[in-house]
Amino acid sequence: MASGKGAGKPASTWDNTKIRFIVCFLGVFVCYFYYGILQETITRGDYGQGDKREKFRFARTLVLIQCVISALFAEILIQFFESSKQDHTKSWLYGLCSLSYLGAMVSSNSALQYVNYPTQVLGKSCKPIPVMILGVTILRKRYPLAKYLCVLLIVGGVAMFLYKPNKSSAVADDHVFGFGEILLLVSLTLDGLTGVAQDHMRARFQTGANHMMLNINLWSTLGAGTSGTVDRGGVGIP
Repeated sequence: MASGKGAGKPASTWDNTKIRFIVCFLGVFVCYFYYGILQETITRGDYGQGDKREKFRFARTLVLIQCVISALFAEILIQFFESSKQDHTKSWLYGLCSLSYLGAMVSSNSALQYVNYPTQVLGKSCKPIPVMILGVTILRKRYPLAKYLCVLLIVGGVAMFLYKPNKSSAVADDHVFGFGEILLLVSLTLDGLTGVAQDHMRARFQTGANHMMLNINLWSTLGAGTSGTVDRGGVGIP
């Protein structure tokens, strides 16, 4: 009777794969949408009044704050959902991964000073390219043909969206043309290295997403905080 009761015990709502997918999808969409609005408002806004108006120049300080909040959020998730799960990943792997992770975030945020947020998002949507290239060359991974076709579709869509044959050349720009795109390429390359490192940790140590998020952001916070990110009364160095 006891075993029958245990066998007939209904599963919790969160155990339903479809429910989890919908919740995660909505969480990513809503949070990333609002994140984009806030990020563009901060990085492309004008500060000050009159002749003292200036642009945002503190991308590294912004990254430091993001890393601290991400680490705190990951710690909360671990305490509530994975308190009994042990993490066996080598600490130095997290440290190495945080270097590319931190560099990608700084480059991506800095690029917003030269390109608008939609352009940045479209550029970052090409992230599977460096991840797959480095995965094949470094980890010797094999991907199904469908993944290569999906990447080609993404690249084609981005290229068509960004193509502007009638773009006026008379628009003034205070920055060197193309510097924002270069920063995006740097960010994409570092994203590829981060993806390869994370794939290695998942395959070798079965590292959980929350533990990875916590430790990489802790290392990134340490790196950002000790690299001269905060100076002169807590103001980021440009």
